[in-house]
Amino acid sequence: MFKFRRPVGLFLCGGGALGSWQSGVLAELVRQGLHFDAVAGFSIGSLNGAAYCYNKTGELRQLWRDMKPESILQLKPRYYNIPMELYQHTGGSLLGKLGFFFQNRLAKLTLFSNKPVYDFLNGWLVKSGPQFQRNIKFYVISHAVEMKLPYIVPFDGSTQSHNLSFTDALMASCAIPTVFPPVEVEEHGRKYHLVDGGVIGIATINLSLFEGCRTVIMIGNSRDADLDFPAAGPFGYFERRARRMLAIHTQKIYESRVFIKSEPDVHLIKPPADLGLNLLEFDGAKCEKAFDIGTAEAELFLKNLGQAGHG
Repeated sequence: MFKFRRPVGLFLCGGGALGSWQSGVLAELVRQGLHFDAVAGFSIGSLNGAAYCYNKTGELRQLWRDMKPESILQLKPRYYNIPMELYQHTGGSLLGKLGFFFQNRLAKLTLFSNKPVYDFLNGWLVKSGPQFQRNIKFYVISHAVEMKLPYIVPFDGSTQSHNLSFTDALMASCAIPTVFPPVEVEEHGRKYHLVDGGVIGIATINLSLFEGCRTVIMIGNSRDADLDFPAAGPFGYFERRARRMLAIHTQKIYESRVFIKSEPDVHLIKPPADLGLNLLEFDGAKCEKAFDIGTAEAELFLKNLGQAGHG
């Protein structure tokens, strides 16, 4: 098998239900013997990263297979008067400016309760205890609304952190604006609201966390085609915007590799085709299919690297 230069970092991008594909990639890489020295993730990527830290990637396929929309999305609308700002990637036309004005207002409204996600995390991960099964540095990334910067909580081999519980950090990373409520944190006497930064775009996450690594594997959930994703239906506007921001984020994170002084080999694994899933489509059958596509892509990735290594 292809031997990666160590230390090896793993970066896991966000993408909601598309993370079932990412789970398939990760589970297969682990099954084939890969292990990582540092992990970072945001949104669904942070949950997949937590599964790796707890050595639970072998459980991911069953979890996605059993997924039901009603077990994740429980309607509970609420408005948060916080200084949320989104990245404006529309033109300067009057219509574009008007649309952006309403986007910013809608981002402060959340439609669903975060209790089901908390219950899931407490039932699946937290019951395993405070110590990770792997002695690894794990960075959970969210976005601090008031600071307009990524908010990174490090966990070193356990769930202990200086300012935020493990479940709160994971929930904050998954708190998609318009979907789930923000998570509050207090630091230096100030209160901040944490959300999923993957669809905001104000401050770009980068790979600087992996300084010192010689290899970084990055698993995204976006394709280049997502820059102009033809979504339809009641959540079509949200789907298009979120897909575009995730695709931009993924590309910018990948491009940030040039600033790492240790000059690691960075491998970006992306879906080979449309997964037939929407970001909030937590449908077990579709997620299981996406997981299997991820498994096949991981096998192909390792096979191609192995051939390159022996060429």
